[in-house]
Amino acid sequence: MQFNYYFLRQLSGHLEHRLVNRRIQAIFSQNKDELIMIFEGDDPFLIKANLDNESSLLSFPESFARARKNSIDLFSQIHDLKVLNIKQFKNERSFSIRLENDFELLFKLHGRHANVILFREDTIDSLFKKSIEIDQSVKLSELDREIDQSDQRLIESEFELIKVYPTFDKHIKNHLKAEGFYDSNDHELKLKILHALLHQLNNPLYYITEVDGIPKLLLFQPKNYLQSFDDPIAASNFLARQFFTNHGLSKLKSKLLAQTKKEIKKSESYLNQTKAKLSEIKKRRGYDELANILMANLHVQVNPQAKEIELFDFYSSQQIKVKIKPNQSLQKNAESMYRKAKNQAKEVEILSQNISAKEKTLRELLKKQEVISSSKDIKSLKSLESSKKEGKNQLESPPFIEHHINGFQVFVGRNAKNNDLLTQKYARKDDLWLHAKDVSGSHVIIRNPKGISIPIFTIEKVAQIAAWHSKRKADTLCPVIYTPKKYVRKPKGSLPGQVLLSKEQVILVKPERISS
Repeated sequence: MQFNYYFLRQLSGHLEHRLVNRRIQAIFSQNKDELIMIFEGDDPFLIKANLDNESSLLSFPESFARARKNSIDLFSQIHDLKVLNIKQFKNERSFSIRLENDFELLFKLHGRHANVILFREDTIDSLFKKSIEIDQSVKLSELDREIDQSDQRLIESEFELIKVYPTFDKHIKNHLKAEGFYDSNDHELKLKILHALLHQLNNPLYYITEVDGIPKLLLFQPKNYLQSFDDPIAASNFLARQFFTNHGLSKLKSKLLAQTKKEIKKSESYLNQTKAKLSEIKKRRGYDELANILMANLHVQVNPQAKEIELFDFYSSQQIKVKIKPNQSLQKNAESMYRKAKNQAKEVEILSQNISAKEKTLRELLKKQEVISSSKDIKSLKSLESSKKEGKNQLESPPFIEHHINGFQVFVGRNAKNNDLLTQKYARKDDLWLHAKDVSGSHVIIRNPKGISIPIFTIEKVAQIAAWHSKRKADTLCPVIYTPKKYVRKPKGSLPGQVLLSKEQVILVKPERISS
């Protein structure tokens, strides 16, 4: 309710006593939607306007430490000009600071659409928030609203308040309702209630309370309140402190906790999936043992068309069935299995490393959650927020389709522009880049932060994803190009998604949608 007309009318009157004959020393901004004005004098006077969509507030701090960076001067044409007077516009939530040289700085305080506009005479010179298009046509000469607010007019309008008192907001109407205004048909009683209300609005106390955890300024005494004031400047400062400390702390804490819990849940899910994958690999029969069994049974006659053969397992002294590739000798099948065993060992190593790294991350997240929950200092929370932004890995939460394949993080572009973003900005030189050959489709990246040799079985699975996200998704087989990202470049002036390769390999796979 700080931007209620009746409060602003009192506030602008107090500002006139404080500002007339002072000169503007500086006007600047160092945060989006925040404006700072400093008026010179033995005791400089400051106005701080926070005009964002959620917390539009005016406050008047005793001092303000201007940052050396990310600070920009505004309205330089009125620097060093003297304040002539303050004008409160009639029945309008706006006041202006009138200056020398026919300049006038309008504070148009319409809640979420609040703005500061500089005029020279009745012509707009510049605006603080240029995004509010309707403010481009504001005219100072049309802001005053002359309204007949006599008792006779009220009776003639049948006490339709919106016509006579358009400045009555819901808080004032709720007060009238509590006083029985809307329940009575007695004109004299209605006028009595209104007169008492107007007297209170002209001689108010200001109450700072909380509504749903959000600090509010009220003109009527609520059942519970934090503090009351008879000075609108002091009330504004207390409101701002409550909002930007207590409420700001609570809001930032909730935001950081929600983000951290989401990361914890994601880490726990990744650990569960990866541990299950590792357990499944360790439980199944190793390719090296199967290869040894084949080598021990080379004397056995094999049907060339057979896809499975029963052999003696010298590990268990029993007969077992082993799947083999048709039209290949047992020795060739054994050689293939030895290669798979090598890849399987590498996969186990990668999964184990990833589990260890993610467990460390989870411990850090749980510790961070505890720190956030117990924190009572907004500065420390803001430092946590900024460190999170600075330390955030670019590919931690990218705008791409994400998979986890055999312990590797895989990203798939969503469209041509997104492909460019993935390949040109997010991918690193040792990451493996894949794309269906000779057709349009998604760029696919296998993250390879340690620059290791990615197993061929992993490349095959990811190639299936690349084939699926291409024009060849319906084909029986699809050739897919793969190469380290360092061999991929984008020619100047090329269309979105177009790249050139200086080195490539091709793998033939069946297009398949694969879940992480």
